[in-house]
Amino acid sequence: MLLLFLLLTFEFTALSFIPFVYALVQNHSSKLRIQFHVFVQIVLFIVALVFIYFTGPDQTWKVIIEANLFTFAISAAIHGVIVAISKREIHKIEGNFFVGTVVSLIALGIMILVIIAAGYATTKSVANITDVTENSTTKTAPMPVINSKSKEVPVVNSYKTVRNQMQNSLSNVPDSNVYSLNHARVQFYHDKLVYISPLDFDGSFFRYNHYKKVPGYFIVDATSKNAKPKFVRKSMRYTPSAYFGHDAGRRIYASIVGRGLVMSGSAPQLEINEAGHPYYVQTLYKQYGLSTRKNYRKIYVAVLDSVTGKVQVYKQGDEPKWIDVTFDPNIASDKIYSYATERNGWWNAHGFGGSRLGVMKSVEKVGTEGSDDVFTPIAYKNNIYYFTSMTSNNKKQTSVLGYMYVNAKTGKTYYYREEADAMTPNRADSLAENRMKQTQWKANMPLLYQIDGKPTWVVSMIDENGAFMSYVYLLANGNGTQDTVAVGTDAKSTLQKYRNLFNADMGTASSSYSGKKQNFNGTVKRVVKVNDNEIAFLMNDNENVFYASIKDYPRNMFVQSGDEVSFSGYKDGKTVVVVKDISNESL
Repeated sequence: MLLLFLLLTFEFTALSFIPFVYALVQNHSSKLRIQFHVFVQIVLFIVALVFIYFTGPDQTWKVIIEANLFTFAISAAIHGVIVAISKREIHKIEGNFFVGTVVSLIALGIMILVIIAAGYATTKSVANITDVTENSTTKTAPMPVINSKSKEVPVVNSYKTVRNQMQNSLSNVPDSNVYSLNHARVQFYHDKLVYISPLDFDGSFFRYNHYKKVPGYFIVDATSKNAKPKFVRKSMRYTPSAYFGHDAGRRIYASIVGRGLVMSGSAPQLEINEAGHPYYVQTLYKQYGLSTRKNYRKIYVAVLDSVTGKVQVYKQGDEPKWIDVTFDPNIASDKIYSYATERNGWWNAHGFGGSRLGVMKSVEKVGTEGSDDVFTPIAYKNNIYYFTSMTSNNKKQTSVLGYMYVNAKTGKTYYYREEADAMTPNRADSLAENRMKQTQWKANMPLLYQIDGKPTWVVSMIDENGAFMSYVYLLANGNGTQDTVAVGTDAKSTLQKYRNLFNADMGTASSSYSGKKQNFNGTVKRVVKVNDNEIAFLMNDNENVFYASIKDYPRNMFVQSGDEVSFSGYKDGKTVVVVKDISNESL
């Protein structure tokens, strides 16, 4: 790999050798001066080599020309000073060298200005190649659907919750103090949605130098609250926090020499194939014309075997089927920004006096992925989508204009206009936190579902340690009042309680309820009114919490402590949702 970087450094600094050769000709009569020129040129080359090796500048022709002009100017200035000193002209740069330095710096400045101008000029053109499919309604949006025919029940676990579980399990890994959990990626594994999180070195070179490999990765079900992270032992030598030739990013960088490809800004992410073998995946792209903007129609993906170090580069669409994410969330963020903000031109969006016609923005700080955490990953029909809500540029706006979905495997992007007056996800978070104000829990990762045809925000509430505590379901076009919000500790019972708010037929709804239906009887111990639609009560056995509708079955509101009752309900864990009337012998 070192030879490859030596050749790459020469490509970036080739012009710097012109002043060097000219200086040798000027001072050919002095062996000592020739040696000094050679020493200076070697130092310049080594400095460039170190810079390229550790920073990995873009390997585009624009950057290569800029680097050559810059190193030419530095080389001409230094060698020119040496030649001037040899002629007893102290504090000067010999004439031809001075001209070369000035001309190269002027050329570099002109090129930078051209690239910047090209960036502004191509704003609308790049927005046009985002190829966003627009829809006037949300009916066909790839949001998870819950209805009487569906067996699916929310919710994808919050990354903070999963990370907390994995951190707790990390102590069971030998030498766990050496490693850290830097990232996790959602993917399908044997048709189940899971989180994959690799161990990596904690940043210390000395620890890396001692261990050389990381022992494996964690895998955990992304939808089960009771799932425990499983540690898979698989020694990985090539990781993002490794050093030198074992650095995953550097290895991928070396594999794209001469291809004109650019690596996305984020670190490579781990995915596993169906056999559980780990690979680091990195999105690559080509730039658009003279600008440094991304060409969203020319996306590639590099796949690094974390065990052997072998790298394969594929054009998007040609990658192995098990890879679920070829379109990095940061690139997806840029793509959505380009479409939402700049599709009517740069001046419209940013210029003084611009009309801001059609300008939208993603709601920030409510997701787990992408620039400014704008995305939440969701699963729909065996595809992973990055989901974000779009709102007006007006900071006071609290309703959404629509939703955008990016297919993580294909990069295809969709915009669905919201017809109703639906609240933004940060508004949903705020309402959920107010609802649970006494607990001090924080709202996290709001997800949008279609529940019985109603757009619904499903918010996970977590404690200060990231542990999951409860769900809050909010009608997206509601106002956060009691008759539009349901709270519960598990997705199934909370879903049932939410349905009760809207006169959902319990017999129909039960077909999608996976709890076990049982008959119950006994003495009521305590009763509380949860809201205008529902009561909750305990019985003498004190084992379960029962929820019953008083909106659909008004007689249930007369249940009180000491009543002898019998009824049927769906039991899931310690929660029971009562169906239909409660038979009350006291009445």
